[in-house]
Amino acid sequence: MTNSAESGRTGVFIGGALGDIAATMVVGALAIRHRHASPLGMVSDQAPFAALGLVPMDELRFGGIDVRRGKLRDVARTVGDTSRTFSRDLLDAVAPTLDAIDADVHCDPCYDCDAVRPSYSDDSLADVVESLRDRLQHFRRRHQLERIVMLDLASVEATPAPVIAQSQLRAFEAAVANDDRRAISPSMIRAYAAFLEDCAYVNFTPNAGAEILALQQLATDRGLPFYGSDAKTGETLIKSVLAPMFAYRNLEVMSWEGVNMLGNNDGKALSDPDRRTAKMSNKEELVPRLLGYPVHSGIDINYVPSLGDWKTAWDLIHFKGFLDVPMTMQFTWQGCDSILAAPLALDLARFSDFALRENEAGPMKHLSSFFKNPLGVEELAFIPQFEMLLRYAQMHEKRHVQNGKRKESA
Repeated sequence: MTNSAESGRTGVFIGGALGDIAATMVVGALAIRHRHASPLGMVSDQAPFAALGLVPMDELRFGGIDVRRGKLRDVARTVGDTSRTFSRDLLDAVAPTLDAIDADVHCDPCYDCDAVRPSYSDDSLADVVESLRDRLQHFRRRHQLERIVMLDLASVEATPAPVIAQSQLRAFEAAVANDDRRAISPSMIRAYAAFLEDCAYVNFTPNAGAEILALQQLATDRGLPFYGSDAKTGETLIKSVLAPMFAYRNLEVMSWEGVNMLGNNDGKALSDPDRRTAKMSNKEELVPRLLGYPVHSGIDINYVPSLGDWKTAWDLIHFKGFLDVPMTMQFTWQGCDSILAAPLALDLARFSDFALRENEAGPMKHLSSFFKNPLGVEELAFIPQFEMLLRYAQMHEKRHVQNGKRKESA
Protein backbone atom coordinates (compact mmCIF):
# COMPACT_ATOMS: atom_id res chain seq x y z
CA MET A 1 0.00 0.00 0.00
CA THR A 2 1.28 3.45 -0.93
CA ASN A 3 2.10 5.81 1.90
CA SER A 4 0.25 9.15 1.78
CA ALA A 5 3.53 11.01 1.56
CA GLU A 6 4.30 9.11 -1.65
CA SER A 7 0.84 9.36 -3.17
CA GLY A 8 1.35 12.63 -5.08
CA ARG A 9 -1.11 15.42 -5.64
CA THR A 10 -4.74 14.65 -6.23
CA GLY A 11 -7.16 16.84 -8.13
CA VAL A 12 -10.81 17.13 -7.13
CA PHE A 13 -12.74 18.34 -10.16
CA ILE A 14 -16.19 19.44 -9.03
CA GLY A 15 -19.38 19.50 -11.03
CA GLY A 16 -21.29 22.39 -9.42
CA ALA A 17 -18.09 24.06 -8.22
CA LEU A 18 -19.88 27.32 -7.30
CA GLY A 19 -22.61 25.68 -5.27
CA ASP A 20 -23.06 25.98 -1.51
CA ILE A 21 -21.75 22.49 -0.77
CA ALA A 22 -18.72 22.90 -3.01
CA ALA A 23 -17.81 26.28 -1.53
CA THR A 24 -18.18 24.95 2.02
CA MET A 25 -16.12 21.88 1.15
CA VAL A 26 -13.27 23.92 -0.32
CA VAL A 27 -13.26 26.47 2.52
CA GLY A 28 -13.30 23.59 4.99
CA ALA A 29 -10.44 21.77 3.28
CA LEU A 30 -8.33 24.94 3.22
CA ALA A 31 -9.17 25.70 6.86
CA ILE A 32 -8.03 22.21 7.87
CA ARG A 33 -4.94 22.51 5.67
CA HIS A 34 -3.91 25.78 7.36
CA ARG A 35 -4.85 24.53 10.86
CA HIS A 36 -7.75 26.98 11.27
CA ALA A 37 -10.25 24.16 11.85
CA SER A 38 -10.40 20.52 12.87
CA PRO A 39 -11.59 17.69 10.59
CA LEU A 40 -14.60 17.02 12.84
CA GLY A 41 -17.41 15.50 10.78
CA MET A 42 -15.08 13.72 8.35
CA VAL A 43 -15.46 9.95 8.41
CA SER A 44 -12.09 9.45 6.72
CA ASP A 45 -10.29 11.16 9.62
CA GLN A 46 -11.27 8.44 12.08
CA ALA A 47 -8.71 6.00 13.48
CA PRO A 48 -9.84 2.88 11.57
CA PHE A 49 -8.80 4.54 8.30
CA ALA A 50 -5.44 5.96 9.38
CA ALA A 51 -3.51 2.98 8.00
CA LEU A 52 -4.84 3.62 4.48
CA GLY A 53 -2.63 6.66 4.10
CA LEU A 54 -5.39 8.72 2.50
CA VAL A 55 -4.35 11.84 0.64
CA PRO A 56 -3.90 14.74 3.13
CA MET A 57 -5.61 18.09 2.71
CA ASP A 58 -2.42 19.85 1.61
CA GLU A 59 -2.10 17.50 -1.38
CA LEU A 60 -5.62 18.20 -2.70
CA ARG A 61 -6.11 20.66 -5.56
CA PHE A 62 -9.57 21.90 -6.49
CA GLY A 63 -11.16 22.91 -9.77
CA GLY A 64 -14.37 22.32 -11.63
CA ILE A 65 -17.31 23.61 -13.63
CA ASP A 66 -20.61 25.31 -12.91
CA VAL A 67 -23.72 26.51 -14.75
CA ARG A 68 -22.91 30.10 -13.80
CA ARG A 69 -19.86 32.31 -13.71
CA GLY A 70 -18.49 33.73 -10.50
CA LYS A 71 -15.80 33.67 -7.85
CA LEU A 72 -15.50 31.15 -5.07
CA ARG A 73 -14.82 33.85 -2.49
CA ASP A 74 -18.10 35.59 -3.32
CA VAL A 75 -20.04 32.33 -3.08
CA ALA A 76 -18.31 31.42 0.18
CA ARG A 77 -19.01 34.87 1.64
CA THR A 78 -22.70 34.55 0.82
CA VAL A 79 -22.86 31.04 2.29
CA GLY A 80 -21.05 32.10 5.44
CA ASP A 81 -23.18 35.21 5.94
CA THR A 82 -26.58 33.68 5.22
CA SER A 83 -25.99 30.30 6.86
CA ARG A 84 -23.77 31.49 9.72
CA THR A 85 -21.45 28.56 9.15
CA PHE A 86 -18.05 30.20 9.04
CA SER A 87 -16.83 33.63 9.98
CA ARG A 88 -15.39 36.42 7.85
CA ASP A 89 -12.13 35.95 9.76
CA LEU A 90 -11.91 32.32 8.63
CA LEU A 91 -12.77 33.30 5.06
CA ASP A 92 -10.13 36.04 5.08
CA ALA A 93 -7.54 33.56 6.36
CA VAL A 94 -8.04 31.20 3.39
CA ALA A 95 -8.92 33.88 0.81
CA PRO A 96 -5.58 33.92 -1.09
CA THR A 97 -5.72 30.18 -1.72
CA LEU A 98 -9.44 30.38 -2.46
CA ASP A 99 -8.86 33.12 -5.04
CA ALA A 100 -6.19 31.04 -6.78
CA ILE A 101 -8.72 28.26 -7.38
CA ASP A 102 -10.84 30.57 -9.56
CA ALA A 103 -8.45 29.95 -12.46
CA ASP A 104 -9.52 26.30 -12.41
CA VAL A 105 -13.29 26.88 -12.26
CA HIS A 106 -14.95 27.15 -15.66
CA CYS A 107 -18.35 27.35 -17.28
CA ASP A 108 -19.95 23.93 -17.61
CA PRO A 109 -19.83 23.36 -21.38
CA CYS A 110 -23.21 21.61 -21.17
CA TYR A 111 -24.79 24.99 -20.41
CA ASP A 112 -25.00 28.57 -21.62
CA CYS A 113 -23.55 30.29 -18.55
CA ASP A 114 -24.38 33.77 -19.84
CA ALA A 115 -28.12 33.10 -20.05
CA VAL A 116 -30.41 34.71 -17.50
CA ARG A 117 -31.51 31.22 -16.48
CA PRO A 118 -29.31 28.15 -17.04
CA SER A 119 -30.08 26.65 -20.43
CA TYR A 120 -28.35 23.99 -22.48
CA SER A 121 -25.44 24.99 -24.66
CA ASP A 122 -25.80 25.08 -28.44
CA ASP A 123 -22.59 23.06 -28.77
CA SER A 124 -22.87 19.46 -29.93
CA LEU A 125 -22.50 16.68 -27.37
CA ALA A 126 -19.21 15.68 -28.96
CA ASP A 127 -17.91 19.24 -28.57
CA VAL A 128 -19.08 19.33 -24.96
CA VAL A 129 -17.22 16.11 -24.21
CA GLU A 130 -14.04 17.41 -25.83
CA SER A 131 -14.32 20.68 -23.92
CA LEU A 132 -14.65 18.83 -20.62
CA ARG A 133 -11.71 16.61 -21.48
CA ASP A 134 -9.62 19.68 -22.32
CA ARG A 135 -10.44 21.20 -18.93
CA LEU A 136 -9.48 18.00 -17.14
CA GLN A 137 -6.22 17.74 -19.09
CA HIS A 138 -5.34 21.36 -18.35
CA PHE A 139 -6.14 20.84 -14.67
CA ARG A 140 -3.87 17.80 -14.57
CA ARG A 141 -0.96 19.57 -16.29
CA ARG A 142 -1.31 22.84 -14.37
CA HIS A 143 -0.98 21.16 -10.97
CA GLN A 144 1.10 18.13 -12.01
CA LEU A 145 -1.58 15.83 -10.66
CA GLU A 146 -1.08 12.12 -10.17
CA ARG A 147 -4.82 11.42 -10.10
CA ILE A 148 -8.17 13.21 -10.49
CA VAL A 149 -11.51 12.49 -8.86
CA MET A 150 -14.57 13.92 -10.61
CA LEU A 151 -16.94 14.83 -7.78
CA ASP A 152 -20.43 15.61 -9.08
CA LEU A 153 -22.19 18.10 -6.79
CA ALA A 154 -24.35 19.65 -9.50
CA SER A 155 -28.03 20.54 -9.13
CA VAL A 156 -30.79 18.01 -9.61
CA GLU A 157 -31.71 17.45 -13.24
CA ALA A 158 -34.72 15.89 -14.91
CA THR A 159 -34.58 12.11 -15.20
CA PRO A 160 -34.19 11.09 -18.85
CA ALA A 161 -36.31 8.33 -20.36
CA PRO A 162 -34.48 4.99 -20.63
CA VAL A 163 -33.21 4.12 -24.11
CA ILE A 164 -30.72 1.63 -25.52
CA ALA A 165 -27.95 4.27 -25.53
CA GLN A 166 -27.90 4.08 -21.74
CA SER A 167 -27.38 0.33 -21.58
CA GLN A 168 -24.79 -0.25 -24.31
CA LEU A 169 -21.50 1.63 -24.58
CA ARG A 170 -21.38 1.57 -28.37
CA ALA A 171 -24.90 2.95 -28.55
CA PHE A 172 -23.97 5.68 -26.06
CA GLU A 173 -20.91 6.65 -28.08
CA ALA A 174 -23.03 6.74 -31.25
CA ALA A 175 -25.60 8.95 -29.54
CA VAL A 176 -22.85 11.40 -28.53
CA ALA A 177 -21.38 11.40 -32.03
CA ASN A 178 -24.84 11.98 -33.56
CA ASP A 179 -25.75 14.67 -31.00
CA ASP A 180 -28.78 12.67 -29.85
CA ARG A 181 -29.85 14.36 -26.60
CA ARG A 182 -33.06 12.47 -25.96
CA ALA A 183 -31.65 10.38 -23.17
CA ILE A 184 -28.17 11.72 -22.41
CA SER A 185 -28.11 14.09 -19.47
CA PRO A 186 -25.33 16.49 -18.37
CA SER A 187 -24.41 14.21 -15.45
CA MET A 188 -23.85 11.34 -17.91
CA ILE A 189 -21.64 13.58 -20.03
CA ARG A 190 -19.58 14.56 -16.97
CA ALA A 191 -19.07 10.91 -16.05
CA TYR A 192 -18.24 10.00 -19.66
CA ALA A 193 -15.56 12.68 -19.95
CA ALA A 194 -14.16 11.73 -16.54
CA PHE A 195 -13.73 8.10 -17.53
CA LEU A 196 -12.17 9.00 -20.89
CA GLU A 197 -9.59 10.99 -18.89
CA ASP A 198 -8.97 8.11 -16.46
CA CYS A 199 -10.56 9.86 -13.49
CA ALA A 200 -12.50 8.28 -10.66
CA TYR A 201 -16.12 9.45 -10.56
CA VAL A 202 -18.41 10.02 -7.58
CA ASN A 203 -22.03 11.08 -7.96
CA PHE A 204 -23.17 12.94 -4.83
CA THR A 205 -26.50 13.80 -6.48
CA PRO A 206 -29.67 11.84 -7.39
CA ASN A 207 -28.86 12.39 -11.07
CA ALA A 208 -28.15 9.45 -13.38
CA GLY A 209 -24.40 10.01 -13.71
CA ALA A 210 -22.59 6.68 -13.96
CA GLU A 211 -25.64 4.63 -12.95
CA ILE A 212 -26.29 3.66 -16.56
CA LEU A 213 -24.78 0.38 -17.73
CA ALA A 214 -23.05 1.95 -20.72
CA LEU A 215 -20.85 4.13 -18.52
CA GLN A 216 -20.26 1.39 -15.97
CA GLN A 217 -18.96 -0.73 -18.83
CA LEU A 218 -16.62 2.08 -19.89
CA ALA A 219 -15.28 2.52 -16.35
CA THR A 220 -14.73 -1.20 -15.93
CA ASP A 221 -13.03 -1.49 -19.32
CA ARG A 222 -10.63 1.32 -18.37
CA GLY A 223 -10.05 -0.02 -14.85
CA LEU A 224 -11.61 2.94 -13.02
CA PRO A 225 -13.57 3.20 -9.75
CA PHE A 226 -16.92 4.96 -9.48
CA TYR A 227 -19.86 5.23 -7.11
CA GLY A 228 -23.10 6.98 -6.16
CA SER A 229 -25.78 8.07 -5.90
CA ASP A 230 -27.64 10.66 -3.82
CA ALA A 231 -25.66 11.31 -0.65
CA LYS A 232 -27.30 10.42 2.66
CA THR A 233 -26.81 13.41 4.96
CA GLY A 234 -29.91 14.14 7.05
CA GLU A 235 -33.40 12.70 7.43
CA THR A 236 -32.66 9.62 5.35
CA LEU A 237 -29.55 8.95 7.43
CA ILE A 238 -31.72 8.88 10.56
CA LYS A 239 -34.25 6.60 8.87
CA SER A 240 -31.51 4.14 7.91
CA VAL A 241 -30.59 3.89 11.61
CA LEU A 242 -34.08 4.01 13.17
CA ALA A 243 -36.05 1.74 10.85
CA PRO A 244 -33.97 -1.37 11.66
CA MET A 245 -34.64 -0.73 15.37
CA PHE A 246 -38.38 -1.21 14.82
CA ALA A 247 -37.68 -4.41 12.87
CA TYR A 248 -35.31 -5.79 15.53
CA ARG A 249 -37.86 -5.12 18.30
CA ASN A 250 -40.71 -6.65 16.27
CA LEU A 251 -42.68 -3.40 16.29
CA GLU A 252 -44.95 -2.93 13.29
CA VAL A 253 -44.67 0.42 11.56
CA MET A 254 -48.03 1.36 10.09
CA SER A 255 -47.00 4.68 8.57
CA TRP A 256 -43.94 6.92 8.44
CA GLU A 257 -44.71 10.44 7.27
CA GLY A 258 -42.11 13.09 6.60
CA VAL A 259 -42.02 16.75 5.65
CA ASN A 260 -38.75 18.28 4.41
CA MET A 261 -38.25 22.03 4.19
CA LEU A 262 -35.19 23.70 2.70
CA GLY A 263 -34.45 27.02 1.07
CA ASN A 264 -31.14 26.70 -0.77
CA ASN A 265 -30.57 26.14 -4.49
CA ASP A 266 -31.27 22.42 -4.11
CA GLY A 267 -34.61 23.23 -2.51
CA LYS A 268 -35.42 25.52 -5.40
CA ALA A 269 -34.45 22.86 -7.94
CA LEU A 270 -36.52 20.23 -6.15
CA SER A 271 -39.61 22.44 -6.37
CA ASP A 272 -39.65 21.50 -10.07
CA PRO A 273 -41.68 18.25 -10.35
CA ASP A 274 -39.59 17.00 -13.29
CA ARG A 275 -36.38 17.38 -11.30
CA ARG A 276 -37.51 15.85 -8.02
CA THR A 277 -38.49 12.40 -9.35
CA ALA A 278 -35.22 10.59 -8.56
CA LYS A 279 -34.84 12.27 -5.15
CA MET A 280 -38.38 11.33 -4.09
CA SER A 281 -37.97 7.75 -5.30
CA ASN A 282 -34.78 7.28 -3.29
CA LYS A 283 -36.40 8.67 -0.14
CA GLU A 284 -39.77 6.89 -0.43
CA GLU A 285 -38.39 3.40 -1.08
CA LEU A 286 -36.05 3.31 1.91
CA VAL A 287 -38.38 2.54 4.84
CA PRO A 288 -40.39 -0.28 3.18
CA ARG A 289 -37.16 -1.91 1.99
CA LEU A 290 -35.58 -1.69 5.44
CA LEU A 291 -38.66 -3.10 7.19
CA GLY A 292 -39.40 -5.76 4.60
CA TYR A 293 -43.09 -4.96 4.16
CA PRO A 294 -45.25 -2.23 2.57
CA VAL A 295 -45.58 0.93 4.65
CA HIS A 296 -47.38 4.17 3.93
CA SER A 297 -44.32 6.42 3.86
CA GLY A 298 -45.40 9.76 2.47
CA ILE A 299 -42.75 12.42 1.92
CA ASP A 300 -43.17 16.06 1.02
CA ILE A 301 -40.37 18.44 0.04
CA ASN A 302 -41.18 22.14 0.39
CA TYR A 303 -39.08 25.01 -0.84
CA VAL A 304 -38.92 27.63 1.95
CA PRO A 305 -36.57 30.45 0.81
CA SER A 306 -36.22 32.00 4.27
CA LEU A 307 -34.57 28.84 5.64
CA GLY A 308 -31.60 29.20 3.32
CA ASP A 309 -29.12 26.35 3.79
CA TRP A 310 -30.73 25.20 7.04
CA LYS A 311 -33.04 22.32 6.23
CA THR A 312 -35.71 21.07 8.61
CA ALA A 313 -37.36 17.65 8.57
CA TRP A 314 -40.31 16.59 10.68
CA ASP A 315 -41.15 12.89 10.86
CA LEU A 316 -44.09 11.06 12.41
CA ILE A 317 -43.84 7.30 12.94
CA HIS A 318 -47.10 5.52 13.75
CA PHE A 319 -46.43 1.99 14.98
CA LYS A 320 -47.97 -0.70 17.13
CA GLY A 321 -46.53 -3.14 19.60
CA PHE A 322 -47.60 -5.74 22.15
CA LEU A 323 -51.39 -6.35 22.23
CA ASP A 324 -51.57 -4.27 19.03
CA VAL A 325 -51.43 -1.03 21.02
CA PRO A 326 -50.72 1.91 18.65
CA MET A 327 -47.96 4.33 19.60
CA THR A 328 -46.31 7.34 18.02
CA MET A 329 -42.75 8.58 17.70
CA GLN A 330 -41.89 12.01 16.29
CA PHE A 331 -38.60 13.72 15.63
CA THR A 332 -37.46 17.02 14.19
CA TRP A 333 -34.16 17.29 12.40
CA GLN A 334 -32.61 20.66 11.71
CA GLY A 335 -29.20 20.85 10.14
CA CYS A 336 -27.15 22.97 7.79
CA ASP A 337 -27.19 21.18 4.46
CA SER A 338 -23.69 22.25 3.40
CA ILE A 339 -22.10 21.55 6.78
CA LEU A 340 -23.57 18.05 6.76
CA ALA A 341 -22.62 17.36 3.14
CA ALA A 342 -19.21 19.03 2.72
CA PRO A 343 -17.16 16.70 4.95
CA LEU A 344 -18.76 13.67 3.29
CA ALA A 345 -17.81 15.05 -0.12
CA LEU A 346 -14.20 15.33 1.09
CA ASP A 347 -14.40 11.78 2.47
CA LEU A 348 -15.62 10.46 -0.86
CA ALA A 349 -12.88 12.29 -2.73
CA ARG A 350 -10.21 10.80 -0.44
CA PHE A 351 -11.59 7.25 -0.50
CA SER A 352 -12.03 7.40 -4.30
CA ASP A 353 -8.50 8.67 -4.73
CA PHE A 354 -7.27 5.74 -2.66
CA ALA A 355 -9.20 3.27 -4.84
CA LEU A 356 -7.72 4.89 -7.94
CA ARG A 357 -4.25 4.68 -6.40
CA GLU A 358 -4.78 0.99 -5.65
CA ASN A 359 -5.92 0.29 -9.24
CA GLU A 360 -9.36 -0.78 -8.09
CA ALA A 361 -12.06 -0.82 -10.76
CA GLY A 362 -15.85 -0.84 -10.76
CA PRO A 363 -18.40 0.27 -8.17
CA MET A 364 -16.91 1.14 -4.77
CA LYS A 365 -19.53 -0.77 -2.79
CA HIS A 366 -17.69 -0.19 0.48
CA LEU A 367 -18.90 3.45 0.23
CA SER A 368 -22.58 2.46 0.37
CA SER A 369 -23.09 4.06 3.80
CA PHE A 370 -22.71 7.49 2.17
CA PHE A 371 -25.66 7.08 -0.22
CA LYS A 372 -29.44 6.72 -0.37
CA ASN A 373 -29.25 4.67 -3.56
CA PRO A 374 -25.94 2.78 -3.35
CA LEU A 375 -25.02 1.07 -6.59
CA GLY A 376 -25.01 -2.72 -6.43
CA VAL A 377 -25.80 -2.90 -2.71
CA GLU A 378 -29.13 -4.23 -1.41
CA GLU A 379 -28.31 -3.51 2.25
CA LEU A 380 -29.74 -0.11 3.18
CA ALA A 381 -29.30 -0.09 6.98
CA PHE A 382 -26.56 2.32 7.99
CA ILE A 383 -24.61 0.23 10.49
CA PRO A 384 -24.15 -2.86 8.26
CA GLN A 385 -23.19 -0.51 5.43
CA PHE A 386 -20.60 1.22 7.58
CA GLU A 387 -19.21 -2.15 8.61
CA MET A 388 -18.50 -2.77 4.91
CA LEU A 389 -16.22 0.27 4.94
CA LEU A 390 -14.50 -0.92 8.11
CA ARG A 391 -13.88 -4.36 6.59
CA TYR A 392 -12.48 -2.71 3.46
CA ALA A 393 -10.00 -0.73 5.57
CA GLN A 394 -9.05 -3.83 7.58
CA MET A 395 -8.48 -5.81 4.37
CA HIS A 396 -6.08 -3.20 3.06
CA GLU A 397 -4.29 -2.92 6.38
CA LYS A 398 -3.82 -6.69 6.51
CA ARG A 399 -2.60 -6.72 2.91
CA HIS A 400 -0.14 -3.93 3.74
CA VAL A 401 1.25 -5.90 6.67
CA GLN A 402 1.57 -9.04 4.56
CA ASN A 403 3.34 -7.17 1.76
CA GLY A 404 5.71 -5.65 4.31
CA LYS A 405 6.58 -9.11 5.66
CA ARG A 406 7.23 -10.40 2.13
CA LYS A 407 9.62 -7.52 1.47
CA GLU A 408 11.47 -8.17 4.73
CA SER A 409 11.82 -11.88 3.97
CA ALA A 410 13.06 -11.10 0.45
